Amino acid sequence: MKLISRLTLYLLLVIGVAFAVDATLSVRADLALFEADVQRDERILGQAFGLAVERVWSAQGRERALALIAETNQREDVVRIRLVRLDAEPGDPFAPGAPGLASRAVARDRTVAHVRDEGETSARLFTYVPLSVPDEAVAALEITESLSHERSYTATRVRRTLVTAGIAALVCGLVAWAVGIRVVGRPIAELVEKARRVGAGDFSGPVVPLRRDELGLVARELNAMAEGLTALQARVAAESGARIAALEQLRHADRLTTVGKLASGLAHELGTPLNVVAGRAKMIASGEAVDPEEVTDCARIIGEQSERMTRIVRQLLDFARRRSPEKVATDLAQLARQTVALLEPLAAKRGVRLACEDTASPALAPLDKGQLQQALTNLVVNAIQATKPAGRVRVRALREAAAPGGARADRPGAFAVLEVSDEGEGIPAERLPAIFDPFFTTKPVDEGTGLGLSVAHGIVQEHGGWIDVESEPGRGSCFRIWLPAEPA
Repeated sequence: MKLISRLTLYLLLVIGVAFAVDATLSVRADLALFEADVQRDERILGQAFGLAVERVWSAQGRERALALIAETNQREDVVRIRLVRLDAEPGDPFAPGAPGLASRAVARDRTVAHVRDEGETSARLFTYVPLSVPDEAVAALEITESLSHERSYTATRVRRTLVTAGIAALVCGLVAWAVGIRVVGRPIAELVEKARRVGAGDFSGPVVPLRRDELGLVARELNAMAEGLTALQARVAAESGARIAALEQLRHADRLTTVGKLASGLAHELGTPLNVVAGRAKMIASGEAVDPEEVTDCARIIGEQSERMTRIVRQLLDFARRRSPEKVATDLAQLARQTVALLEPLAAKRGVRLACEDTASPALAPLDKGQLQQALTNLVVNAIQATKPAGRVRVRALREAAAPGGARADRPGAFAVLEVSDEGEGIPAERLPAIFDPFFTTKPVDEGTGLGLSVAHGIVQEHGGWIDVESEPGRGSCFRIWLPAEPA
Protein backbone atom coordinates (compact mmCIF):
# COMPACT_ATOMS: atom_id res chain seq x y z
CA MET A 1 0.00 0.00 0.00
CA LYS A 2 3.01 2.30 0.07
CA LEU A 3 2.66 3.03 -3.65
CA ILE A 4 -1.02 3.94 -3.24
CA SER A 5 -0.20 6.20 -0.30
CA ARG A 6 2.47 7.97 -2.30
CA LEU A 7 0.21 8.36 -5.33
CA THR A 8 -2.56 9.73 -3.10
CA LEU A 9 -0.13 12.12 -1.44
CA TYR A 10 1.12 13.35 -4.80
CA LEU A 11 -2.48 13.86 -5.97
CA LEU A 12 -3.32 15.83 -2.83
CA LEU A 13 -0.18 17.90 -3.29
CA VAL A 14 -1.16 18.73 -6.87
CA ILE A 15 -4.70 19.60 -5.76
CA GLY A 16 -3.35 21.83 -3.00
CA VAL A 17 -0.99 23.65 -5.37
CA ALA A 18 -3.81 24.10 -7.91
CA PHE A 19 -6.14 25.51 -5.24
CA ALA A 20 -3.41 27.80 -3.90
CA VAL A 21 -2.58 29.18 -7.36
CA ASP A 22 -6.27 29.62 -8.21
CA ALA A 23 -7.00 31.31 -4.88
CA THR A 24 -4.00 33.65 -5.23
CA LEU A 25 -4.93 34.70 -8.75
CA SER A 26 -8.60 35.06 -7.87
CA VAL A 27 -7.91 37.17 -4.75
CA ARG A 28 -5.51 39.40 -6.66
CA ALA A 29 -8.03 39.89 -9.45
CA ASP A 30 -10.86 40.58 -7.01
CA LEU A 31 -8.74 43.06 -5.05
CA ALA A 32 -7.70 44.87 -8.21
CA LEU A 33 -11.33 45.06 -9.32
CA PHE A 34 -12.37 46.19 -5.84
CA GLU A 35 -9.78 48.96 -5.77
CA ALA A 36 -10.73 50.07 -9.28
CA ASP A 37 -14.38 50.28 -8.18
CA VAL A 38 -13.43 52.32 -5.12
CA GLN A 39 -11.33 54.70 -7.21
CA ARG A 40 -14.17 55.13 -9.71
CA ASP A 41 -16.70 55.78 -6.94
CA GLU A 42 -14.41 58.30 -5.23
CA ARG A 43 -13.64 60.00 -8.54
CA ILE A 44 -17.36 60.35 -9.32
CA LEU A 45 -18.07 61.47 -5.77
CA GLY A 46 -15.22 63.96 -5.83
CA GLN A 47 -16.14 65.46 -9.16
CA ALA A 48 -19.83 65.81 -8.22
CA PHE A 49 -19.12 67.17 -4.76
CA GLY A 50 -16.35 69.38 -6.14
CA LEU A 51 -18.85 71.14 -8.44
CA ALA A 52 -21.14 71.72 -5.45
CA VAL A 53 -18.31 73.18 -3.41
CA GLU A 54 -17.22 75.45 -6.25
CA ARG A 55 -20.78 76.82 -6.66
CA VAL A 56 -21.23 77.39 -2.93
CA TRP A 57 -17.78 79.00 -2.70
CA SER A 58 -18.51 81.34 -5.64
CA ALA A 59 -22.00 82.21 -4.40
CA GLN A 60 -21.70 82.27 -0.61
CA GLY A 61 -18.00 82.36 0.11
CA ARG A 62 -15.27 80.19 1.48
CA GLU A 63 -16.75 79.70 4.96
CA ARG A 64 -20.01 78.36 3.60
CA ALA A 65 -18.08 75.89 1.43
CA LEU A 66 -16.16 74.64 4.46
CA ALA A 67 -19.43 74.29 6.36
CA LEU A 68 -20.85 72.19 3.53
CA ILE A 69 -17.83 69.88 3.72
CA ALA A 70 -18.24 69.55 7.51
CA GLU A 71 -21.97 68.76 7.18
CA THR A 72 -21.18 66.06 4.60
CA ASN A 73 -18.57 64.43 6.90
CA GLN A 74 -21.12 64.29 9.70
CA ARG A 75 -23.50 62.28 7.53
CA GLU A 76 -20.78 59.94 6.12
CA ASP A 77 -18.77 57.51 8.31
CA VAL A 78 -16.70 55.64 5.72
CA VAL A 79 -15.53 58.45 3.45
CA ARG A 80 -13.88 61.59 4.83
CA ILE A 81 -13.72 64.81 2.73
CA ARG A 82 -11.33 67.66 3.40
CA LEU A 83 -10.31 70.92 1.69
CA VAL A 84 -6.54 71.05 1.14
CA ARG A 85 -4.05 73.37 -0.45
CA LEU A 86 -1.61 71.44 -2.59
CA ASP A 87 1.21 73.92 -1.92
CA ALA A 88 0.83 73.89 1.87
CA GLU A 89 3.79 72.75 3.95
CA PRO A 90 3.57 69.72 6.21
CA GLY A 91 2.04 70.70 9.55
CA ASP A 92 -0.34 73.20 7.96
CA PRO A 93 -4.03 72.36 8.72
CA PHE A 94 -4.74 72.42 4.99
CA ALA A 95 -1.69 70.30 4.02
CA PRO A 96 -2.48 67.12 1.97
CA GLY A 97 -2.58 63.86 3.96
CA ALA A 98 -0.61 62.04 1.26
CA PRO A 99 1.78 64.59 -0.25
CA GLY A 100 3.96 63.57 -3.16
CA LEU A 101 3.73 62.92 -6.82
CA ALA A 102 -0.07 62.61 -6.86
CA SER A 103 -0.54 66.03 -5.25
CA ARG A 104 1.90 67.63 -7.65
CA ALA A 105 0.14 65.94 -10.57
CA VAL A 106 -3.19 67.40 -9.45
CA ALA A 107 -1.64 70.84 -9.12
CA ARG A 108 0.07 70.62 -12.50
CA ASP A 109 -2.40 68.74 -14.71
CA ARG A 110 -5.63 69.62 -12.90
CA THR A 111 -6.71 65.94 -13.00
CA VAL A 112 -8.03 63.56 -10.37
CA ALA A 113 -5.26 61.48 -8.73
CA HIS A 114 -5.29 58.50 -6.39
CA VAL A 115 -2.71 57.56 -3.75
CA ARG A 116 -2.71 54.28 -1.76
CA ASP A 117 -1.23 54.57 1.70
CA GLU A 118 -0.29 51.33 3.50
CA GLY A 119 -0.59 52.24 7.14
CA GLU A 120 0.35 50.21 10.19
CA THR A 121 -3.23 49.16 10.99
CA SER A 122 -4.96 49.36 7.60
CA ALA A 123 -4.55 50.76 4.13
CA ARG A 124 -6.23 53.98 3.01
CA LEU A 125 -7.03 55.39 -0.39
CA PHE A 126 -6.55 59.16 -0.97
CA THR A 127 -8.30 60.80 -3.91
CA TYR A 128 -7.48 64.40 -4.89
CA VAL A 129 -9.97 66.40 -6.99
CA PRO A 130 -8.78 69.86 -8.19
CA LEU A 131 -11.07 72.86 -7.44
CA SER A 132 -11.48 76.09 -9.35
CA VAL A 133 -12.36 78.60 -6.63
CA PRO A 134 -11.55 82.29 -6.13
CA ASP A 135 -8.29 83.19 -4.37
CA GLU A 136 -7.22 79.51 -4.16
CA ALA A 137 -5.11 78.56 -7.20
CA VAL A 138 -4.02 75.19 -5.85
CA ALA A 139 -7.07 74.09 -3.84
CA ALA A 140 -8.40 70.52 -4.01
CA LEU A 141 -10.77 68.15 -2.30
CA GLU A 142 -9.08 65.26 -0.45
CA ILE A 143 -11.37 62.20 -0.20
CA THR A 144 -10.10 59.48 2.17
CA GLU A 145 -11.54 55.97 2.46
CA SER A 146 -10.27 53.16 4.67
CA LEU A 147 -9.50 49.83 2.95
CA SER A 148 -9.78 47.74 6.14
CA HIS A 149 -12.65 45.75 4.67
CA GLU A 150 -10.17 44.71 1.95
CA ARG A 151 -8.19 42.72 4.52
CA SER A 152 -11.39 41.26 5.94
CA TYR A 153 -12.40 40.20 2.46
CA THR A 154 -8.98 38.62 1.86
CA ALA A 155 -9.08 36.64 5.14
CA THR A 156 -12.63 35.45 4.42
CA ARG A 157 -11.66 34.39 0.92
CA VAL A 158 -8.57 32.54 2.19
CA ARG A 159 -10.58 30.71 4.87
CA ARG A 160 -13.23 29.77 2.33
CA THR A 161 -10.54 28.56 -0.07
CA LEU A 162 -8.86 26.48 2.65
CA VAL A 163 -12.16 24.86 3.64
CA THR A 164 -13.03 24.16 0.03
CA ALA A 165 -9.53 22.80 -0.64
CA GLY A 166 -9.68 20.61 2.48
CA ILE A 167 -13.04 19.13 1.51
CA ALA A 168 -11.91 18.61 -2.08
CA ALA A 169 -8.63 17.05 -0.93
CA LEU A 170 -10.44 14.71 1.46
CA VAL A 171 -12.91 13.60 -1.19
CA CYS A 172 -10.21 13.24 -3.85
CA GLY A 173 -7.95 11.40 -1.40
CA LEU A 174 -10.66 8.89 -0.49
CA VAL A 175 -11.54 8.37 -4.15
CA ALA A 176 -7.88 8.05 -5.12
CA TRP A 177 -7.26 5.59 -2.27
CA ALA A 178 -10.23 3.43 -3.23
CA VAL A 179 -9.41 3.53 -6.93
CA GLY A 180 -5.72 2.93 -6.19
CA ILE A 181 -6.48 -0.18 -4.12
CA ARG A 182 -8.72 -1.56 -6.85
CA VAL A 183 -6.65 -0.54 -9.87
CA VAL A 184 -3.11 -0.79 -8.47
CA GLY A 185 -3.03 -2.27 -4.96
CA ARG A 186 -4.75 -5.60 -5.50
CA PRO A 187 -3.03 -6.44 -8.80
CA ILE A 188 0.37 -5.58 -7.32
CA ALA A 189 -0.39 -7.68 -4.22
CA GLU A 190 -1.20 -10.63 -6.50
CA LEU A 191 2.01 -10.07 -8.46
CA VAL A 192 4.06 -9.87 -5.25
CA GLU A 193 2.48 -13.06 -3.90
CA LYS A 194 3.22 -14.83 -7.18
CA ALA A 195 6.81 -13.56 -7.15
CA ARG A 196 7.26 -14.85 -3.58
CA ARG A 197 5.95 -18.28 -4.56
CA VAL A 198 8.25 -18.33 -7.57
CA GLY A 199 11.15 -17.37 -5.31
CA ALA A 200 10.23 -20.27 -3.01
CA GLY A 201 10.19 -22.68 -5.96
CA ASP A 202 6.40 -22.95 -6.37
CA PHE A 203 5.56 -22.17 -10.00
CA SER A 204 1.91 -23.29 -9.88
CA GLY A 205 -1.18 -21.07 -9.77
CA PRO A 206 -0.77 -18.48 -12.54
CA VAL A 207 -1.79 -14.85 -12.04
CA VAL A 208 -5.00 -14.17 -13.99
CA PRO A 209 -4.39 -11.05 -16.15
CA LEU A 210 -7.85 -9.42 -16.17
CA ARG A 211 -6.48 -6.12 -17.48
CA ARG A 212 -4.87 -4.87 -20.64
CA ASP A 213 -2.58 -2.29 -19.11
CA GLU A 214 1.04 -2.49 -17.95
CA LEU A 215 0.16 -4.51 -14.83
CA GLY A 216 -1.66 -7.03 -17.01
CA LEU A 217 1.43 -7.22 -19.22
CA VAL A 218 3.60 -7.86 -16.14
CA ALA A 219 1.18 -10.60 -15.01
CA ARG A 220 1.34 -12.31 -18.41
CA GLU A 221 5.12 -12.13 -18.49
CA LEU A 222 5.28 -13.50 -14.93
CA ASN A 223 3.04 -16.39 -15.94
CA ALA A 224 5.24 -17.08 -18.96
CA MET A 225 8.33 -16.99 -16.74
CA ALA A 226 6.71 -19.42 -14.27
CA GLU A 227 5.84 -21.80 -17.11
CA GLY A 228 9.39 -21.62 -18.40
CA LEU A 229 10.78 -22.22 -14.91
CA THR A 230 8.43 -25.18 -14.47
CA ALA A 231 9.77 -26.76 -17.65
CA LEU A 232 13.32 -25.89 -16.63
CA GLN A 233 12.74 -27.34 -13.15
CA ALA A 234 11.52 -30.61 -14.65
CA ARG A 235 14.51 -30.68 -16.98
CA VAL A 236 16.95 -29.96 -14.15
CA ALA A 237 15.32 -32.66 -12.01
CA ALA A 238 15.62 -35.16 -14.85
CA GLU A 239 19.22 -34.20 -15.56
CA SER A 240 20.07 -34.24 -11.86
CA GLY A 241 18.54 -37.71 -11.53
CA ALA A 242 20.50 -38.88 -14.56
CA ARG A 243 23.67 -37.32 -13.18
CA ILE A 244 23.18 -38.93 -9.77
CA ALA A 245 22.51 -42.29 -11.41
CA ALA A 246 25.59 -41.94 -13.64
CA LEU A 247 27.69 -40.87 -10.67
CA GLU A 248 26.47 -43.84 -8.65
CA GLN A 249 27.24 -46.18 -11.55
CA LEU A 250 30.68 -44.61 -11.90
CA ARG A 251 31.37 -45.11 -8.20
CA HIS A 252 30.12 -48.68 -8.35
CA ALA A 253 32.33 -49.33 -11.36
CA ASP A 254 35.26 -47.85 -9.45
CA ARG A 255 34.38 -50.09 -6.51
CA LEU A 256 34.32 -53.15 -8.76
CA THR A 257 37.68 -52.08 -10.24
CA THR A 258 39.09 -52.04 -6.73
CA VAL A 259 37.57 -55.49 -6.10
CA GLY A 260 39.37 -56.72 -9.20
CA LYS A 261 42.64 -55.35 -7.85
CA LEU A 262 41.99 -57.12 -4.55
CA ALA A 263 41.10 -60.45 -6.18
CA SER A 264 44.70 -61.45 -6.90
CA GLY A 265 45.74 -60.67 -3.35
CA LEU A 266 42.75 -62.56 -1.95
CA ALA A 267 43.73 -65.62 -3.96
CA HIS A 268 47.00 -65.72 -2.07
CA GLU A 269 45.23 -64.91 1.21
CA LEU A 270 42.75 -67.78 0.72
CA GLY A 271 45.45 -70.25 -0.39
CA THR A 272 46.84 -70.87 3.08
CA PRO A 273 43.52 -71.67 4.86
CA LEU A 274 42.43 -73.81 1.87
CA ASN A 275 45.61 -75.89 2.14
CA VAL A 276 45.03 -76.32 5.87
CA VAL A 277 41.41 -77.38 5.31
CA ALA A 278 42.40 -79.82 2.55
CA GLY A 279 45.19 -81.38 4.65
CA ARG A 280 42.99 -81.88 7.71
CA ALA A 281 40.20 -83.32 5.61
CA LYS A 282 42.60 -85.87 4.02
CA MET A 283 43.80 -86.89 7.48
CA ILE A 284 40.23 -87.66 8.52
CA ALA A 285 39.33 -89.36 5.21
CA SER A 286 42.44 -91.56 5.08
CA GLY A 287 42.00 -92.73 8.64
CA GLU A 288 45.28 -91.15 9.67
CA ALA A 289 43.43 -89.33 12.42
CA VAL A 290 41.68 -92.17 14.31
CA ASP A 291 41.86 -90.85 17.81
CA PRO A 292 38.59 -89.03 18.68
CA GLU A 293 40.47 -86.11 20.17
CA GLU A 294 42.60 -85.84 17.05
CA VAL A 295 39.51 -85.97 14.80
CA THR A 296 37.89 -83.26 16.93
CA ASP A 297 40.99 -81.12 16.69
CA CYS A 298 41.02 -81.49 12.88
CA ALA A 299 37.35 -80.54 12.69
CA ARG A 300 37.98 -77.46 14.88
CA ILE A 301 40.86 -76.34 12.68
CA ILE A 302 38.78 -76.87 9.54
CA GLY A 303 35.97 -74.76 11.08
CA GLU A 304 38.34 -71.93 12.09
CA GLN A 305 39.93 -71.75 8.65
CA SER A 306 36.51 -71.85 7.00
CA GLU A 307 35.39 -68.92 9.17
CA ARG A 308 38.58 -67.10 8.20
CA MET A 309 37.87 -67.61 4.50
CA THR A 310 34.21 -66.65 4.98
CA ARG A 311 35.26 -63.45 6.74
CA ILE A 312 37.65 -62.54 3.93
CA VAL A 313 35.05 -63.19 1.23
CA ARG A 314 32.34 -61.34 3.20
CA GLN A 315 34.56 -58.27 3.51
CA LEU A 316 35.09 -58.26 -0.22
CA LEU A 317 31.37 -58.76 -0.95
CA ASP A 318 30.37 -56.04 1.53
CA PHE A 319 32.72 -53.63 -0.18
CA ALA A 320 31.43 -54.53 -3.67
CA ARG A 321 27.71 -54.46 -2.78
CA ARG A 322 25.70 -51.41 -3.86
CA ARG A 323 23.72 -49.77 -1.02
CA SER A 324 21.44 -46.80 -0.55
CA PRO A 325 23.28 -43.86 1.07
CA GLU A 326 22.61 -43.53 4.81
CA LYS A 327 24.56 -41.20 7.07
CA VAL A 328 25.12 -42.28 10.67
CA ALA A 329 27.67 -41.37 13.32
CA THR A 330 30.72 -43.53 12.56
CA ASP A 331 34.03 -44.08 14.31
CA LEU A 332 36.70 -43.29 11.73
CA ALA A 333 39.32 -45.37 13.59
CA GLN A 334 37.15 -48.49 13.24
CA LEU A 335 36.52 -47.66 9.56
CA ALA A 336 40.28 -47.29 9.04
CA ARG A 337 40.96 -50.69 10.66
CA GLN A 338 38.34 -52.43 8.50
CA THR A 339 39.75 -50.85 5.34
CA VAL A 340 43.30 -51.83 6.27
CA ALA A 341 42.17 -55.42 6.93
CA LEU A 342 40.50 -55.50 3.51
CA LEU A 343 43.58 -54.17 1.70
CA GLU A 344 46.28 -56.12 3.57
CA PRO A 345 46.34 -58.94 0.95
CA LEU A 346 46.92 -56.42 -1.86
CA ALA A 347 49.69 -54.73 0.12
CA ALA A 348 51.29 -58.08 0.97
CA LYS A 349 51.28 -59.12 -2.67
CA ARG A 350 53.22 -55.93 -3.57
CA GLY A 351 55.55 -56.30 -0.60
CA VAL A 352 54.29 -53.14 1.09
CA ARG A 353 53.73 -52.87 4.83
CA LEU A 354 50.25 -51.51 5.62
CA ALA A 355 49.64 -50.25 9.15
CA CYS A 356 46.72 -48.64 10.97
CA GLU A 357 47.87 -46.36 13.79
CA ASP A 358 45.52 -45.76 16.71
CA THR A 359 45.16 -42.34 18.34
CA ALA A 360 43.97 -41.42 21.81
CA SER A 361 41.24 -39.00 20.67
CA PRO A 362 38.08 -40.58 19.18
CA ALA A 363 37.11 -39.29 15.73
CA LEU A 364 33.34 -39.52 15.10
CA ALA A 365 31.58 -38.05 12.07
CA PRO A 366 28.12 -38.38 10.46
CA LEU A 367 28.73 -40.24 7.19
CA ASP A 368 27.71 -43.05 4.88
CA LYS A 369 30.08 -45.83 5.84
CA GLY A 370 30.10 -47.58 2.47
CA GLN A 371 30.80 -44.39 0.49
CA LEU A 372 33.53 -43.14 2.79
CA GLN A 373 35.18 -46.58 2.90
CA GLN A 374 35.31 -46.44 -0.89
CA ALA A 375 36.97 -43.01 -0.74
CA LEU A 376 39.48 -44.19 1.87
CA THR A 377 40.10 -47.40 -0.09
CA ASN A 378 40.93 -45.40 -3.22
CA LEU A 379 43.47 -43.33 -1.28
CA VAL A 380 45.08 -46.39 0.32
CA VAL A 381 45.20 -48.33 -2.99
CA ASN A 382 46.90 -45.32 -4.64
CA ALA A 383 49.37 -45.19 -1.74
CA ILE A 384 50.15 -48.93 -2.05
CA GLN A 385 50.69 -48.62 -5.79
CA ALA A 386 52.93 -45.57 -5.30
CA THR A 387 55.09 -47.26 -2.64
CA LYS A 388 58.03 -49.47 -3.57
CA PRO A 389 58.44 -52.98 -2.07
CA ALA A 390 59.54 -52.90 1.59
CA GLY A 391 58.01 -49.44 1.88
CA ARG A 392 55.28 -48.53 4.34
CA VAL A 393 51.78 -47.03 4.11
CA ARG A 394 50.25 -45.59 7.30
CA VAL A 395 46.56 -44.94 7.97
CA ARG A 396 45.26 -43.15 11.04
CA ALA A 397 42.14 -41.36 12.28
CA LEU A 398 42.31 -38.30 14.54
CA ARG A 399 40.26 -35.35 15.73
CA GLU A 400 41.31 -31.75 15.06
CA ALA A 401 39.92 -28.80 17.00
CA ALA A 402 39.86 -26.51 13.97
CA ALA A 403 40.51 -26.44 10.25
CA PRO A 404 44.00 -25.64 8.99
CA GLY A 405 44.93 -22.13 7.90
CA GLY A 406 44.48 -20.74 4.40
CA ALA A 407 41.25 -20.92 2.46
CA ARG A 408 39.58 -23.19 5.07
CA ALA A 409 40.47 -21.05 8.09
CA ASP A 410 36.93 -19.64 8.33
CA ARG A 411 35.31 -23.08 8.77
CA PRO A 412 34.20 -23.24 12.44
CA GLY A 413 33.96 -26.34 14.62
CA ALA A 414 35.96 -29.53 15.16
CA PHE A 415 36.90 -31.97 12.40
CA ALA A 416 37.42 -35.71 12.08
CA VAL A 417 40.43 -36.51 9.91
CA LEU A 418 41.53 -39.62 8.03
CA GLU A 419 45.22 -39.51 7.09
CA VAL A 420 46.92 -41.74 4.52
CA SER A 421 50.69 -41.37 4.06
CA ASP A 422 53.08 -43.33 1.87
CA GLU A 423 56.79 -43.54 1.11
CA GLY A 424 56.47 -43.33 -2.66
CA GLU A 425 58.03 -41.05 -5.22
CA GLY A 426 55.75 -38.14 -4.42
CA ILE A 427 53.87 -35.83 -6.78
CA PRO A 428 55.52 -32.89 -8.59
CA ALA A 429 54.19 -29.52 -7.50
CA GLU A 430 52.98 -28.62 -11.00
CA ARG A 431 50.73 -31.73 -11.07
CA LEU A 432 49.09 -31.26 -7.66
CA PRO A 433 46.28 -28.94 -8.89
CA ALA A 434 45.09 -31.60 -11.38
CA ILE A 435 45.24 -34.80 -9.31
CA PHE A 436 41.50 -34.75 -8.52
CA ASP A 437 40.46 -34.23 -12.16
CA PRO A 438 38.69 -37.22 -13.75
CA PHE A 439 40.96 -39.52 -15.78
CA PHE A 440 44.13 -37.78 -14.62
CA THR A 441 46.73 -40.36 -13.64
CA THR A 442 50.49 -40.86 -13.56
CA LYS A 443 50.25 -44.66 -13.30
CA PRO A 444 50.81 -47.19 -16.08
CA VAL A 445 47.80 -48.03 -18.25
CA ASP A 446 47.20 -51.39 -16.54
CA GLU A 447 47.21 -49.94 -13.00
CA GLY A 448 44.68 -47.12 -13.02
CA THR A 449 41.90 -45.27 -14.85
CA GLY A 450 42.36 -41.89 -13.22
CA LEU A 451 38.97 -42.03 -11.47
CA GLY A 452 39.97 -43.09 -7.96
CA LEU A 453 40.94 -39.67 -6.58
CA SER A 454 38.10 -37.96 -8.48
CA VAL A 455 35.52 -40.34 -6.97
CA ALA A 456 37.02 -39.91 -3.49
CA HIS A 457 36.98 -36.13 -3.88
CA GLY A 458 33.28 -36.15 -4.88
CA ILE A 459 32.27 -38.42 -1.98
CA VAL A 460 34.07 -36.25 0.59
CA GLN A 461 32.55 -33.06 -0.82
CA GLU A 462 29.05 -34.57 -0.52
CA HIS A 463 29.81 -35.14 3.17
CA GLY A 464 30.63 -31.45 3.67
CA GLY A 465 34.39 -31.97 3.80
CA TRP A 466 37.44 -31.73 1.60
CA ILE A 467 40.73 -33.51 0.82
CA ASP A 468 44.11 -31.84 1.01
CA VAL A 469 47.49 -33.27 0.07
CA GLU A 470 51.10 -32.66 0.98
CA SER A 471 53.72 -34.19 -1.28
CA GLU A 472 57.46 -33.95 -1.67
CA PRO A 473 59.09 -35.62 -4.66
CA GLY A 474 61.31 -38.49 -3.52
CA ARG A 475 59.84 -38.63 0.02
CA GLY A 476 56.16 -39.57 -0.47
CA SER A 477 52.73 -38.04 -0.09
CA CYS A 478 50.17 -37.51 2.66
CA PHE A 479 46.44 -37.25 1.89
CA ARG A 480 43.99 -36.03 4.55
CA ILE A 481 40.20 -36.32 4.49
CA TRP A 482 38.58 -33.55 6.58
CA LEU A 483 34.99 -34.11 7.76
CA PRO A 484 32.80 -32.12 10.19
CA ALA A 485 33.02 -34.02 13.47
CA GLU A 486 30.24 -35.04 15.81
CA PRO A 487 30.03 -32.87 18.95
CA ALA A 488 32.30 -34.20 21.68
